[in-house]
Amino acid sequence: MTSVPNNMNDKRGDEVVDESGEYEIIKRKRASLLDHEYDGIREYDNPTPGWWHAIFIATVVFSVFYVAFFHISPMSWTIQEQWTRKQNVETKKLFGTLSLQPVQADIHKMQLDPKMMQVAKGMFEGNCAACHAKDGGGLNGVNLCDNNYKNVKKLEDIYTVITKGANNGAMPPWENRLSQNERVLISAYVASLRGTTPAAPRGPEGAVIDAFPVAGK
Repeated sequence: MTSVPNNMNDKRGDEVVDESGEYEIIKRKRASLLDHEYDGIREYDNPTPGWWHAIFIATVVFSVFYVAFFHISPMSWTIQEQWTRKQNVETKKLFGTLSLQPVQADIHKMQLDPKMMQVAKGMFEGNCAACHAKDGGGLNGVNLCDNNYKNVKKLEDIYTVITKGANNGAMPPWENRLSQNERVLISAYVASLRGTTPAAPRGPEGAVIDAFPVAGK
């Protein structure tokens, strides 16, 4: 049986031995070997595939239109605007034609609705937990679970604090970020936290106030 040449990079580098022992030249793509060598390994100087160039060119063209539309055109929109539109749609689905007022009756109405209180919990954790902790025990914001309050004397005052803020901006106003329905709903949830036991409660601040009226009674 005829042996295969040891040097596969010589003139017979594209020749192989068939079963009959005769050399057969197989036609295949020829690629130039690069001159450099690493640890006995040489690599082909293969050109970048055409599809790669096509994707690159398409990306450049797309970026031109993207910049022109989103950074220059007055018809564009921002992520915040898109989020606000979607949030408004979800709010309409959630509340429908319901128009909540910051009064005891509506706050109690929300407290007695388990589904709405579950929604309120998600809203609280998404907007308030950074300062008051997820369980209301307080971080850099006050503890909402004890009987001490700094700016609240009655149930409806919770809505006022959420809406207008307090402590010279330490508690920011939410009237421009949450709808009235959402603020009433969160007020109901905050009121329900009173008397619960948080994992790591912050110390009491303010004065002890009378208990809130109980929903359903």
